[in-house]
Amino acid sequence: MHQVPAAPGTSHQLIIPIPIDVIATPVPVVTATSTTDQVTTLAVTPAWFEPIKLPSVDKIRLPVHYKKDFPTDVRTYEGLATYRSMKNKGQPIDFVAQPFTPAVNNTETVVVILSELAHRLGARLSFTEKVFQYDDSDYRTACGVGNLGSIHSMIAAGENVQTAKFKLHLKLNYDDVTSSAQTLRNFTVAFINDLVANIGCKKEFVRVFSISRASSINVDCGITTPEFEETKRLAEQLKHALKRLSPSQQQGILQYLISERYDYKWEAAPTFLQLQESDFDPRYNRDYPHAQEEKRGGRPYYFPQGWYRHALKVENKYPNDQLWLGMNNSPGEWIVAYHGTQAGVVKSIIDTGLQHKFVTTDACKNEAKSQRSSIPDVAGLYVATHCESGASDYATPGFQIEGPPGTIKTYYIVFQCRVQNDKFTEHRGPVCVGLALRVFDEKAIRPYGLLLKVI
Repeated sequence: MHQVPAAPGTSHQLIIPIPIDVIATPVPVVTATSTTDQVTTLAVTPAWFEPIKLPSVDKIRLPVHYKKDFPTDVRTYEGLATYRSMKNKGQPIDFVAQPFTPAVNNTETVVVILSELAHRLGARLSFTEKVFQYDDSDYRTACGVGNLGSIHSMIAAGENVQTAKFKLHLKLNYDDVTSSAQTLRNFTVAFINDLVANIGCKKEFVRVFSISRASSINVDCGITTPEFEETKRLAEQLKHALKRLSPSQQQGILQYLISERYDYKWEAAPTFLQLQESDFDPRYNRDYPHAQEEKRGGRPYYFPQGWYRHALKVENKYPNDQLWLGMNNSPGEWIVAYHGTQAGVVKSIIDTGLQHKFVTTDACKNEAKSQRSSIPDVAGLYVATHCESGASDYATPGFQIEGPPGTIKTYYIVFQCRVQNDKFTEHRGPVCVGLALRVFDEKAIRPYGLLLKVI
């Protein structure tokens, strides 16, 4: 049994037991993202999360117009530097000799926009050299690590990616718990392990978001699983366990729990949007200069006129389904639809839910039930049959990106998706052209292209 002793001069003795078997097995990675004398925010990620590290400063030559005190510049060039280190291994990262030049057909522009989109969702962009499929995106997203297979659910704060958040009050000293990176890690791992012992779920489904100073300490933590009903069941189980057990009946970290009437609230709580080099497939990038109509999955496919597509490499991301991406209008094909990203929505999306009042209130739910009474009683996700005057209306006001010094252009992004037949209902609003499709199964939407337009 490991113990973390009290810091000198504290008013009580802090003993944090850390079982050896917990340390010996794969445990979450605990990283303090910011620390003050009042609060420490954490990124708790699964053991399998292996992000590419930002290259050291001495290996990056930044452009002369880089502003280190501007958060947007910092996010832009940290993201691009990490992306270039993944794509061009061993080569110098020189933004003077090879400047970042925004353009709709430049993959680096997509990287910058995704970085800003992640920021607005309360998450951060990361990269990995590991290759993973998209058919387990719901599991990864539940662990706080979304990807381009689950981006639509992250944007829409879909029901299955909701986190049951608790604020627990422990009779411990903030300075002791945060005295070193190792002490903080040991505390967090032991805390997660004790919660898991009470509810019986995987450790990666429990995260600690922050530790703050109070009369003792407050610990903001949460439970997320791939299924909303399972998350709700575990949250209720923990709520009743915290109410039922007195501190004397608890062991480990929870013996310091202060008895209160604990409850939880629902929030979207993504930590990272993770990209891999194999996410993009430039072979299928294309411009759509003209209006055109074909068929996919037995329904019209309306080309996104005026937009440029960055294709996602999805042909092997869903190994159990080889038909969904077909282009022959044959059985098993999924239809084409579009999903907008309301760029005017900032971090409050994690508190307010979906990106538009119409979607937030799920205004077509009753109409959907009247069309098909057998559909599940879940929140719907909305896509549009048309890009222009459909999903594009939910892509405004766009992302401003600085190009050569003194030039700023606004970029818009829409996700081109395939949607499984028989998993949606059709509605006239809120789009101006075509139909809105209310999808009642998050897994029935698969993004396969990122559409860009610049004004």
